[in-house]
Amino acid sequence: MKPPSTEIRADVWLDGRRALWLAVPRLLVVADLHWGYVSSHRASGNLLPEWGDDEIAGRLTALVADYRPAEMVWLGDSLHTLAGRGAAEAFIEGVGVRVVVIAGNHDFRWKRAADPHAVRSGYFLHHGHKALPRPEGHVEVIGHFHPAVSWYDGAGGRLKIPALVEGSHRLILPAFSPWSAGTPWNGSLGPGERLWAVSARRIFALPVIPAPAPEKKPKRVRRRRA
Repeated sequence: MKPPSTEIRADVWLDGRRALWLAVPRLLVVADLHWGYVSSHRASGNLLPEWGDDEIAGRLTALVADYRPAEMVWLGDSLHTLAGRGAAEAFIEGVGVRVVVIAGNHDFRWKRAADPHAVRSGYFLHHGHKALPRPEGHVEVIGHFHPAVSWYDGAGGRLKIPALVEGSHRLILPAFSPWSAGTPWNGSLGPGERLWAVSARRIFALPVIPAPAPEKKPKRVRRRRA
């Protein structure tokens, strides 16, 4: 079954594999891959199962085959630690598409992740861990926050799935890492922003939170002197 994809605004498509397709510049964008997550933990004595990097490579390969991008952008935290460098480098060398690696807070020792941001066809792309001035007329595309949608039915049932945050001037991508549980973002939306829940079978939007109406100051009543 092919993963779902939804056009969330003109020429901007959200893919169920936690990727963003910008159709006009033919740009495939993912964030927070955290290559080497398991290797990093195992080196510290936390014996997680050997799983993750192959799954990342498989999803990326499938996305490249489906979209045939001119470029692919990794929006920072591409590595969890330097333990993931080998797997990431091997993928980049073999994928056959130019990969632009943006620097994130986990990538500070990886020489390939040298660029703090990139600008493409009206999009300003960076990791998001530092506030950077957005060029006028551009849409900011970031990662870092690992947004998710969380539900609770009041009877013990809980559900949390990755999400994309969409606003008029910014997009926050879900983490691409299969190990990321995500951060509930239901109560963190700005005025007019929308959450898109992202799963392998379905993508759907939650209702937009309207911008609050400006408060009206009460009129001062002038008293007439007797």
